[in-house]
Amino acid sequence: MSATREPEHERHSWWLLALVWLLLGVVLAADVWQTHRDLHQRERERLSHQASTLADNLVPQLDAVNRAMQGLSAELPRLRGEADGLAQLTVRLKAYSDAMTAVRYMSLLDARGTIIASSEPSLVGLDSASRSYFKAAEQASSSDTLVVSPPFRGGLGGWVMVLARKVVTRDGGFAGVLAAAIDANNFRTLLQSLRYAPDVFISVSHGDGLRFLAVGHPGAREGVSLDYPGSPWLAHRRSGASASLLTGSMRPSDASIQLVALRTVQPAELHMDQPLIVAVGRDVPAIFAMWRSHLWRAVLGWLLVGAAAAAALTWQQRKSRQLQQRQEALETREEEDKARWDAVLSATELGLWDHDVASGVTTHSPGWYAMLGHTQESFTRTHRSWQELVHPDDRQMLPEQWQPFVEGRAAQFECVLRLCAADGAWKWFLCRGRAIAHDADGRPTRVLGTFLDMSERHQQDERLQHLTENVPGLLYQYQLDPDGHSHFPYTSPRVTEVYGFSSEELRRDAAPVFERIRPSDRRRGMDDIRASARDLTEWTAEYRFEIPGRGQRWLSGHARPQRLASGATLWYGYINDITEAKEQALRLQATERMLKQLIGDMPVALCLVDIHLRMYYRNHRFLEQLGYTEQEVPTLREWALRAYPDPGYRAEVARRWRQAKAQAVDGRIASSSYRITSRDGSHHVMDVSGLLVRGTLLVTFEDHTEHQAQAELLRKLAYVDGLTGIANRRSFDEMLANEWSRCARSRSPLALLMIDIDHFKAYNDLYGHQKGDACLQSVADALSGCMARPHDVVARYGGEEFVCLLPECDLAGARVVAERLCGAVYGQAIAHESSPVAAVVTISIGVACGMPEIGTEPAVLVEQADARLYGAKKAGRNGIFDGTVQKT
Repeated sequence: MSATREPEHERHSWWLLALVWLLLGVVLAADVWQTHRDLHQRERERLSHQASTLADNLVPQLDAVNRAMQGLSAELPRLRGEADGLAQLTVRLKAYSDAMTAVRYMSLLDARGTIIASSEPSLVGLDSASRSYFKAAEQASSSDTLVVSPPFRGGLGGWVMVLARKVVTRDGGFAGVLAAAIDANNFRTLLQSLRYAPDVFISVSHGDGLRFLAVGHPGAREGVSLDYPGSPWLAHRRSGASASLLTGSMRPSDASIQLVALRTVQPAELHMDQPLIVAVGRDVPAIFAMWRSHLWRAVLGWLLVGAAAAAALTWQQRKSRQLQQRQEALETREEEDKARWDAVLSATELGLWDHDVASGVTTHSPGWYAMLGHTQESFTRTHRSWQELVHPDDRQMLPEQWQPFVEGRAAQFECVLRLCAADGAWKWFLCRGRAIAHDADGRPTRVLGTFLDMSERHQQDERLQHLTENVPGLLYQYQLDPDGHSHFPYTSPRVTEVYGFSSEELRRDAAPVFERIRPSDRRRGMDDIRASARDLTEWTAEYRFEIPGRGQRWLSGHARPQRLASGATLWYGYINDITEAKEQALRLQATERMLKQLIGDMPVALCLVDIHLRMYYRNHRFLEQLGYTEQEVPTLREWALRAYPDPGYRAEVARRWRQAKAQAVDGRIASSSYRITSRDGSHHVMDVSGLLVRGTLLVTFEDHTEHQAQAELLRKLAYVDGLTGIANRRSFDEMLANEWSRCARSRSPLALLMIDIDHFKAYNDLYGHQKGDACLQSVADALSGCMARPHDVVARYGGEEFVCLLPECDLAGARVVAERLCGAVYGQAIAHESSPVAAVVTISIGVACGMPEIGTEPAVLVEQADARLYGAKKAGRNGIFDGTVQKT
């Protein structure tokens, strides 16, 4: 290559590199752009899905409230016609508000706006005519319209939104409003569950723009109007679409831009006068934060690749020029190298010699003299003068090797000997020679040969010999012939110590070694050797070997096979005496087996869990009590799903366990009681504790189910009447005290019914005590069956007296319940021929109701009910008396 063409070629390389680098930049730019596009589309879809999910969850709850108010509206005409209609309506309103967690209270307003019935007794009598929802419902064109009031902050805190329906008379006139107060905080957990990133914000706003519920970004405040210019909310409302995906600021005081998915909640079947708008969004910079990092890494990588490629090309061109210069210099010196051929030969490691057998003259090359540090002039051209350099110990060996060769009995001459160098040092040489001319009898007449300096190799052999003599164990070669015969071609000096045989003995035959191997180990070892020979795989083994006078030893072997041209297999390997290590390992295994047996047979259930939460060991007691095998529940997470099937309780267990681990001292997790479900579905109450050791968790389970059941039975017996199976006097006294305090706090009424079986002594005298007990049981069943609410309580007060506790029930409602109880007992038709009241068993009831106050005692209510029971009896029995009216 000429100097003028070389720069042109280098320029072409630079142009090509620049083109490839630019193409790489285009590819990276396309990839970054596509990543940005995919991320943006994926985020749009995810935000829309979350907004749709929130809307789909709100609709059923709005529909449930609407259906409840529809049902109540349908029943109002009937209830107006009944004397206790308002009492029944109050019970229904209370039942609905208790059943729907989102409803704070439900109320009925008359045409003047006065609350005449409510699930919250404290609201009865309040004038709500000025409320927006009342006005909107009054002006609604249809009773099917569901009025959605603007949210307001309730007296108990939090945002409240009222849903209202117009109540009409039979002729279509305005009769009042049914209203349900929705607690917005009830939906906060739902909103939190839909957040999938720290910067996600979710809000719910009224159709007039007021945002009353927001989670996520601190700037997304509640009580803020979103009806301002440039707001995505306003753009969505003006579009009239049910769903929108817009970009803008959802925070009036913040200039940041968000990507927001909005959805209008206004199902046609609900006839809502105002919609709810749900919004799910993220800050645009947060969405593309990872993408920007990816962009900077791509740009930096592209620049680094370009710089590295430029540096590499620069280095390559420089090396290319240097190689070209060296090539030209080599071509220039080619003739000079040819002239120095003899010098090159003399510089080789071989020294040449040429011997004339007839004259005995030996000629050596210059390289031979140089290897010994001599000059050619210092020697005569006779064979003897060459032999004078041979070491005295090797001079006798030399004729023994030379004579067979010159007599024609050997194809070549070869010997290893030491020669004296010019500095007096002895060097090892391999001397070889081959006849290049023969006489008529075939004997050599001229011999040409070489001397190879083996001093360094000999030193290496000595070092290797030293290593083999001092290395622990035995180095060896083992050969297995095709006919099955085997022997050790080579064994290191420690063979006698390891096997008890000499190298010579084993060089002839390896059979004595196998005879001393324990029979069971010998059979296995021979199978492994044959497999190694067949597949040419590494051979490893541990076996027991008997040495006379030393007893049994454990040996470990390792070797690699090689196939020889003869078909035999030759192994290179080593043998170690591992007796002490093996015995220690066997003792350790025995100890581990004993510990495993002890753990397995422990009376306490336990399991071991590794760092990956895999339950890798369970003892017998664990499997007996809980029944979960490793195949069924391999990890602690799967165990929790089966052992704690209830999601709420499982979350509570997880919280308590994390707290216990955080408070662990020296890895010991304190014991705590849990309710665990076993594989067969039975429930166990267990004390669970743990111990953390180097990433392994030991968990123990102590079953207290039987003790817990006994304690529960004793507790139940202490609070249940043994004859009737209902609450006893002790249980009633505690419940009365609790309900008195609770109603005092909530300013709710508390009613008490004192019940007595009419002429029960006469019944006992006529029918006997067994019939009397059966009568008490039947009356108790009848009274219990009349309790409509879960917190209403019937108890046996003593003898033939019973008592009924009605929390949050006024006097009118108590009268209704009392009438129902009298009818239920009378309807059982238990014959009572000695009763002057009726031919069947009847009861008398004293009805009392009061408004408990903090600091007062419930004894006054009991005394009042007892006095009115006396009044019912005095009035002729088989009736109720509430101090104002007598009913029979």
